[in-house]
Parts: sequence; structure tokens; C-alpha cells
Amino acid sequence: MTAEEDREAHAAAPPARQPRLLAFRLFLLLAILAVGGLAWAGLKFTAGLETPTANPTLSALATALGFTSTPSATQPVPSPSLSATPAPTRAAVLGMLAYTSRMAGRAHLWAYVTGESQPVPLTAGEWEDRDPAFSPDGQWLAFSSHRDGNWDLYLLNLRSGDISRLTDTPGYEGRPTWSPDGQWLAYEAYLDGDLDIWILSIDQSQPPIQLTNQDGVDISPAWDPNGRRIAFVSDRDGAADVFLADLENPSQRFTNSTNTPYEMESDPAFSPDGTRLAYTSTSEGIQRLLVLDLGDPGLPRMEVGQGGRATWSPDGLTLAAVLPAPHGPHLLLYPLSGAGLQPLGFPLAGQIHSLSWTGHGLPEEAIANSQELPTAEPLTTPNLATPSSGPVRVTVVRLTDVEAPNPSLSDAVDEAFDALRSRTAEELGWDFLAGLEHAFVGLNDPLPPGFAYNDWLYTGRAFAFNQSVYQAQWVEVVREDYGAETYWRVFVRTSPQDGSAGEPLRVAPWDFGARFSGDPALYDQGGAPAEDMPVGFYIDFTALAADYGFERLPSLPNWRTFYAAARFNEFAMTEGMEWTTAMLEIYPPEAIITPTPYRTVTPTPTPTLRPTPTPWWVRWRTPTVTRTPIPLPTTTPMP
Repeated sequence: MTAEEDREAHAAAPPARQPRLLAFRLFLLLAILAVGGLAWAGLKFTAGLETPTANPTLSALATALGFTSTPSATQPVPSPSLSATPAPTRAAVLGMLAYTSRMAGRAHLWAYVTGESQPVPLTAGEWEDRDPAFSPDGQWLAFSSHRDGNWDLYLLNLRSGDISRLTDTPGYEGRPTWSPDGQWLAYEAYLDGDLDIWILSIDQSQPPIQLTNQDGVDISPAWDPNGRRIAFVSDRDGAADVFLADLENPSQRFTNSTNTPYEMESDPAFSPDGTRLAYTSTSEGIQRLLVLDLGDPGLPRMEVGQGGRATWSPDGLTLAAVLPAPHGPHLLLYPLSGAGLQPLGFPLAGQIHSLSWTGHGLPEEAIANSQELPTAEPLTTPNLATPSSGPVRVTVVRLTDVEAPNPSLSDAVDEAFDALRSRTAEELGWDFLAGLEHAFVGLNDPLPPGFAYNDWLYTGRAFAFNQSVYQAQWVEVVREDYGAETYWRVFVRTSPQDGSAGEPLRVAPWDFGARFSGDPALYDQGGAPAEDMPVGFYIDFTALAADYGFERLPSLPNWRTFYAAARFNEFAMTEGMEWTTAMLEIYPPEAIITPTPYRTVTPTPTPTLRPTPTPWWVRWRTPTVTRTPIPLPTTTPMP
């Protein structure tokens, strides 16, 4: 090819490559624009997460409220300072989740950093810690604990591991929530038989301020990220509703934001920008997690799913909530944007109860100072007696110093019962399980009519506490529905009523006696929540029993019309077994598969008319529940 031909070939080549060159340049331009757009979005998001300035009106809140203050007996603690943080990446926005997990009979605080393989235990000991709340800068964790005898508020420095006590009262304090400037805590407190919302200065430069002062229950405060409002739950209008307290408007301080007389609200939580409020609503046994648009309250509430104790992710795109279950709650994550996204279960050990989410990571010092991992082993192990001959079956052993028709239990559970009895007596100050309505029931010993034929009392793995303590108002039960089944959470009144044991009730107990008020609707629903909240301190016996392997049983289907079928007093250690399998532990197969005996009736040719006697089973008609308060026993705890 000549030089002239070569130049002509090169001159002809550019038009052929022109489209590809233009496409490359267009792709490069779009990439630059995309990166710039992401950077701009990141800057806007970072600006939205900047720490708000302190509310100047809050320092004068005591005067504006006009309520009395109760000084704290604790020493001042260092005031957390909000440090500047770099612009968060997506991983930082996911941040860290603090939660309460109940394991080995105690509830303690844990932290889970997104992306890590294992959570980090933050507290441990022979007491209970719960209600974690991250400070706005993620360096401090406020929580409630009874490590020093009463339920008080504490502050954990995540870097140093130091714990400071914020309150020291003979009552109860819990559920702390931070102001956006990190200088104040709002919390619920039980003083003089009433639950109210209080505000505490972190540096304790002034006495605590009482925000609410009305008869009834005011609980579960949540502070608006903008600093001007506090959401809380109150039954001042009859049912439990979500209220907003305007800190800058003393004349019209409180507003009912939900006003749903046939629903029970709980656990409000503000979104990070303060424009939305998540809360839980319970109606007809169904618990729903809802989101309310505060900018336009007329909009329908958005239903997210089921659960309680909700907390928002720092970017406001996800809600974490505790999903209740009959024998232990679970953690769920609900994405709030994107079509087709499903809730995500989060596997965490223990029974999860309360949550707090921050966009900051866990300091390296906190990992170094982390507590020893608690064991997940059972609190007790059975000491089985092996028979000398014959088939290997579990025996039934007699309980010591227990009054019951047959004070015996299976050898597989008697040690667990003894340990539960001792722990309960220690917590209550009196021996709650010294007398039982039923323990082991023999195969030929019929239970009263209405009980199931396959009741767990026949297996020797169950017990029913004496209902006389319920009639004497030493026990309160709270109704909990899961699907079509009804369960009961049992609270037992403590002997010392000075706040050194137990805590106040926060949910109205069930009143079976309301069935006999003459209202057909109340009869059909088996009663109603009590109109007045019982005063005093109680322990959650259902939680204690679960610590030792004893699970509550669901009510029988006819519990609304037959009082005994509620069986709120029966607990069983099933260990995942079927009833038949548990029966075969103590009986040979032929004993439990024998056909039901029957008689052949020969008709009388000439019947003789006689008065019909009253059937024996009429004696088991549903009794009218009459509860008479009786002074608590003064027995000393078991050694």
C-alpha cells in the first residue's frame, strides 16, 4: 500500500469509530453526575443527623410547669458532651442496636453492631438491667436497674465502662429517653401509688421536674428529636392513648394524639426527623404496630405489622420491634420503603424485651470491657432415680413441705420446682408455692368438669397454684392473646411494699367478676380490664416460672363462660414433648390406651316416674368471683 493509500484509509476510519466514542463520553458524563448526586444526598442526610442545639426553654421548665420537684439523693455525675461525628456511611447509619435479653434467670443489656457476627454483653450480675437508651452521640447508655435494691436510673459510659447512679428513691424509675441535646432524661416514676412522667437533668444541677400530675397511669415517654415535645401513654381519658406534651405551651400542655376508646396504645417512638410517631395498638386481642403522620394527623395510620417497644433505624427507613409470643418474644425488622420487602427476623439469644438504636458504632473500649457471656444452660438439672429392675420409667416423688391433694411431681421436674419455689419466695418475701391447688393428678383421679382430658397435671410435669391467693388479691392476671389462643401473665404481690422488691403494674389486669355486672357484652367476653389499676409492687411470676422451664398453658375454648377453664394458675414443663410422650414417661402404654368403660342399659318395660335428682356435675357451675383483700403473709423467705 502506498503512503497515499494509507492516509486515505486512516481518514476513512474515524467515522466508523465515532458512535462508540460518543457512547463512552456519555457514560462517563452520567457516572460523574451520579457520583455527584450521591455526594449531595449524603451531605443532605448528614445535615439531617446533626445534633440539635439545646432547647433554651427547657432550663426554665420547672417554673413553667408549676409542679413540685423531689430532690435526688445521688451525687452529680459528669454531663455527657455531644462530640462531632463524621458524615456517616451506610454501614454507620445502620449503627448499633442495644437490647435487653433475659437469660439464665436475669435480664441484662447487650449491644449488636450491624455486620458483626456476635453481640456484645454490656452488663452482668445477680440483678436485672433493662430499658437501654442511647445518648444522641452514642457514647452513653441510660438504663434502669435494681442492682442497689430499688428500680433506679443509671448511666453507662461505653468507653470507660463506668456506671453512675442517677436516681435513688424508695419507689420505681424506668423507661428513660434522652433530650436531643443530651442534657436531660425523661422517665416514668412510681411515687405515692401513681405513675407519672418526670424530667431529670443529667448533671443534676436542679431537682427532677414532674411533667405529669394526674391520677392514673402516665408511662413510656419518648422525646421528640426536635426537643419541643414528649410523647407518652396515659389512661386519663379512659383507655390508654398516646399523648403529646408540648414543653413550650404551659397553658395547653397535653394533647391526645390517638383518642381511640376501644384500643389500648403503648410504646410511642419518634422517627429521627420527628415527623412520624410509631406506637403499638391492641384491640380485640390483636396487637398492631402503627405509624402516625404528625404533620397531617388526618391521614390514615400506616399499619406496619405486629410488635411493641419499637425503635427507628437512624435513617428512618426501618422499624425494629419486639414480636410477642406465648413463651418468649422475638425481634423483627420492618422495612418502611420499597415494594415487596418482607419483615426480617433477627436471631438473638434469650428473651428480647426492650430496644434502642443509634447510628454510631460501639467504641473499641466497650468491646474490651464487655462482660463475660452468660450461659444458656438450664438453671437446674434433674436428678433421676434409676429403678433397680423393670422398664426404665420416671418415678413420681413427693414434694417437701407442700400442701396439695397429692403433693408429688415427676422426678424429671421436682428439682426445677424446688428451685422455682425458693427463688419466688426470695423475690416475694413469702412462700407463694407452699400450697398448691393441684400437683400430680393420678390417671384415675378425675379433674373437675371443663378440664381437658389430656391435661398436663396427669403427667406429673405441671402444677397449679392455689387460687385462694387470687381471691385474696395477692395475685393479678393480665390477658394476652396470640392468634385464637388466650394466655395470662401472672403478677404476684410482694410482701415488702417499700419498692425494695417488685415493681408497679403498668397494664390493667383482667377482672373476671365483670361478667356478672349485668352487661351481656361483658359476659360474652369473659370479663373486662379492671377499671382501677392495683396499687403496690408485684413480680412477674410468669417470667420467673419460664426461667426454670415451666410454661403457662392457654385457656380452654370455653373460658369466657366457665371460670375454671381459664386455668391461669397452671404451669407445665413440657420440654417440647407431646402429652402422650410425657405420659409414657411414668405409665406403661397399656395404662393410657385402655378403652373408656361403658355400661349396657336394659330398658324397663313399665317406667316409673320419679323426681329427677340433681346431677352431681351441677356443683361445678361457674362461681361468682368475689375478691376480698387479705393482708399479705409475713413468713420469712425460704433458706
